[in-house]
Amino acid sequence: MQRRVACVALPEIRIELARERQSQRDGGALAGSAATAQAPLAVIVARPGAAVKTEREVLGNTRIDFVSRQAAALGVRAGQTVAAARARCAALRVLVVAEGAVSSALARIAEAALAFGPTTAFDVGQDAVWVDVTGCAPLHRGEDGLARLLAARVRELGHACRVAIADGPRLASAVARFSRRPDSEPVIVQRGKGAAAMRQLPVVALGVDEPLRLWLAELGLRTCGDLQRLPRASLCARLAGREVYAPRRGGRAALGAGVGARAHDVMKLLEGVDDAPLDAWRPSEVPEERVEFDWGVHSTDALGFVLKASCDRLAARLQGRAVAASRLEVVLALDRAFCDESTPNSHRTTLSMVVPSPLSRAADLFAIVRARLDSCTLTAPVLAVTLRAPELAPSSMRPLDLLAPEPKSDGVLPRLVAELMAEMGEECAGTLSLVDTWSPDERTRLVPFGAASKQQPPRARRSEATRGLVGSALEPSRIVPAEPLPREAVVGARHLARIEATDWWRRGGSRSGSGDRPIVVTRRDLLAAWFDDALCWLELRDSSVDPLLRGWID
Repeated sequence: MQRRVACVALPEIRIELARERQSQRDGGALAGSAATAQAPLAVIVARPGAAVKTEREVLGNTRIDFVSRQAAALGVRAGQTVAAARARCAALRVLVVAEGAVSSALARIAEAALAFGPTTAFDVGQDAVWVDVTGCAPLHRGEDGLARLLAARVRELGHACRVAIADGPRLASAVARFSRRPDSEPVIVQRGKGAAAMRQLPVVALGVDEPLRLWLAELGLRTCGDLQRLPRASLCARLAGREVYAPRRGGRAALGAGVGARAHDVMKLLEGVDDAPLDAWRPSEVPEERVEFDWGVHSTDALGFVLKASCDRLAARLQGRAVAASRLEVVLALDRAFCDESTPNSHRTTLSMVVPSPLSRAADLFAIVRARLDSCTLTAPVLAVTLRAPELAPSSMRPLDLLAPEPKSDGVLPRLVAELMAEMGEECAGTLSLVDTWSPDERTRLVPFGAASKQQPPRARRSEATRGLVGSALEPSRIVPAEPLPREAVVGARHLARIEATDWWRRGGSRSGSGDRPIVVTRRDLLAAWFDDALCWLELRDSSVDPLLRGWID
């Protein structure tokens, strides 16, 4: 089977990351976000070892790396200084984006793309993500359907993209990055038609250096189709030569030094042949989303706005892995200046949330995180927040049946239980499990949600009176803490049963027997009576004391 590779080109990823960072500074306000999305923007990439790390180090002679479409329409170009760019556009906003942030964003997209193919890769230099989709097209109604679903998944993460599918990664990257088709329309290069797809692309799609592009442009060779019409032998020799010169302003410049070693690959790409290997990328064991703030965040509302986007991204990564989260953690990095240094790790707060039934949808994850965040009190400004899923479980998938109804509780109940556990605690939410005992008020026990009791306790012998209580309409429906009631307030008491059981594993009651193992004898009378115009359930342990209110019978 011939290899098929999908390429996702992200031409504006640095602009998008800069806008997202500015939106986080605005606190997620709608007016601020709308103004940020339309403002002309210039981006400076903070590379390792560079002098510019934040906006504070930006000077007037700092060169701009990328500009938005709004800034380009006003005459701002990449490579200009900040002073020259602001002379053309006074409202230009200059932001700094770390190169590591771009790598993290591409890795996130590559992990989400694992839902469409077994192998993914990305390149920061080309701002592209590749997916090996060989044999996966029938699962998505063909390659066109696969490309559209892949583009929709990337756009859900907040990135504009172009998607192309071809026989190799370099061919797919060239078509995705330099095709003139609209961004919403994926490009499908049919098998063996790579040369025809390269014909309309500019020379820059071959990946050659700038001096060679200028030299070819001066010769009138501007597209790959112009190079395809030249004799193969002479073109290859010219590209591989090291003594090629072209006239430039102020002198002549050598061209062949950057192309000679790649001339063979360039010629093969012109012919539509791409056998370049795909350097597979492996995701981290624990998926996490981290956001750092320039200034400390004091409110949980602002943290909720940031964690909403983090939940969306984490959900896309979980779906790419075909897993769900069994436990979530929100790690808050607090400002050390406001923390007690005598307490270890006082600047770090971890909010742990157990998900009884593994979940992977973004709305479900955010509902759990939001419930836990509302019950949290910030003791210091937050400088960074990290959302992690340390425990994962395989995502349960089941085929849809048009004839069988789908219970709504399967999608609503796990999320509701997880919210309750996040808000009240793990020990306060669960399901009731039946317990085989003589005492009617102890026949249920709270167990964690979703835990199935594989072994039932051994069945005990019940007296005839106790057996009559089982399934009776006069059993308590609501159990309350024991509370004594005055005898004169009880009306119409009816004796239900007398429980006389020997439970040597229980404590309390009267002890008898000999040896190291005493026997505990329990005797109780169960009554049904009217109290305050309601039918109550009473327990009488001694005829000389007042009965105890144990529950209500609805």
